[in-house]
Amino acid sequence: MSPKIEPFRRPARIKIVQGGRAAGAKSWGIASLLIQKAQYHHRRIVCLREVQKSLEESVYQLMNDTIERLRYPYWVSRVDHIINTKTKSKIIFRGLRDLRAAHQIKGLEGYTDFWLEEASVISEDSLMLLMPTIVRNPDAELWISYNPETEMDPVTLRFWESDREDMIKVRVEPGKIDNPWWDDSLTHEMDIDYARDPDEAEHVWGGQPRKQGHNSVMSRVLIRQAMTRNIESEGQLSVGCDPADFGDDRTQIYVRKGLKIIDHKEITKMDGGFIAGEIKRMINGRPDIPIKVDTTGIGASTRDFLRRMGLKVIPVNFGGTAKDKNKYANVASEMWFTFPIDEADIPDDPELMQELSGRLYDYDSKNRYIVEAKDIFKKRLKRSPDKADALLLTYYEGHSIIMSEDQRKQLSERWRHK
Repeated sequence: MSPKIEPFRRPARIKIVQGGRAAGAKSWGIASLLIQKAQYHHRRIVCLREVQKSLEESVYQLMNDTIERLRYPYWVSRVDHIINTKTKSKIIFRGLRDLRAAHQIKGLEGYTDFWLEEASVISEDSLMLLMPTIVRNPDAELWISYNPETEMDPVTLRFWESDREDMIKVRVEPGKIDNPWWDDSLTHEMDIDYARDPDEAEHVWGGQPRKQGHNSVMSRVLIRQAMTRNIESEGQLSVGCDPADFGDDRTQIYVRKGLKIIDHKEITKMDGGFIAGEIKRMINGRPDIPIKVDTTGIGASTRDFLRRMGLKVIPVNFGGTAKDKNKYANVASEMWFTFPIDEADIPDDPELMQELSGRLYDYDSKNRYIVEAKDIFKKRLKRSPDKADALLLTYYEGHSIIMSEDQRKQLSERWRHK
């Protein structure tokens, strides 16, 4: 079983694991944990798919194989379920669409564990009918395993993108670390798929939603190359910060040296003074390192605190005028389109992948590139592209506010006497 699925041993209302083919053997791991649980406790488990035309399409055989592999006694397989004769635990297999059509969802109220397998195709209607049934049982747990089909999958929007406190989220990747059954043959098959169709391979193996639209700013293939690139950290240091207030968004700070990201910090629900203090600590208080800050909202406060500390702040207004104003509608658009993706070395982070690959663009009335607004992105994907914006800020060189050392010292003195 994948080490990353071990947290599922802890009680939680919702347990969700996401990943591509052979990424941690998601189904094997969940099957093992559920069988272990049912062996020693009275559990009633229902394994659900959106559509199940026959028992062979379910995880029925996987459950039987798991019982045999664990060498547990007293289990008897029947036509449509398995019963543990010692603890009276029971496992059944159902299709949600059939249950909805027959108005039989309420018949699941006595069950304690609900496993949504291949959950990317579970419909919103099924989730809406199923959740009240789960909530009625205070001991019930919802187990979810899937490889996302699109960024708008109902299970992604309802659970994966949620910050629910009663949920355990696990993301597993293909390879020996996450998958104890990984071998050279799987590596070979994965390499073949990436060579033939890198974008589709990102879905099948990397667990990313299927192919992007034609109007995505960045290709997942190029992003993956940047995430796997390993270059020396040589050159100028630079900081990018996208501050967030006390809402759902998170403050993101990246430090770049040359073309390589060397540090990252995420902060939640802290004010501009705290954010500025964290940035100062990350760069050891060096006054020569440029710190590019999005000055929207709380960003203005972060900028002011950094100035008081005598640091080299470069305020960036995403809605401001781009350096190449004939090509880009605003600073944000220029920042996204001028990112040196073919040379950069960035963290291998699924959230960052989603944000970088999910940003769309269009053309304005002057035929200039314009990236979609943050609020539209957030409405589509149920998250703000804060990581992507902060990371791209570290590479952005088109800012129009370049401050001389004398100006910086004057501002620092002015703030120090306020």
